Amino acid sequence: MARPKVNQQEKIENLHSDLRSMEKRLQCMELETREQITQIQQECETKIRGLMPAEIRKELEDTITSLKSQVNFLQKRALVLQQELDSYHSR
Repeated sequence: MARPKVNQQEKIENLHSDLRSMEKRLQCMELETREQITQIQQECETKIRGLMPAEIRKELEDTITSLKSQVNFLQKRALVLQQELDSYHSR
């Protein structure tokens, strides 16, 4: 009767081994997929850059830079105002 337990144990070990192999295979496939997505994204960005005139792209980049600067300024201003309000409430 000891034989069925060994046989079951072997089956379990084989299943665990198969599972580990499948997990490794899945990880490899996920990595390959991520690499493909990154490559396609880069190709699309390159194509888009080629479609947009350089002057318009420069204007948009300048606008983005300006907006980022404005957001930073407003965040700092909001922080100062919040500190003033907190100070006022604590009096």
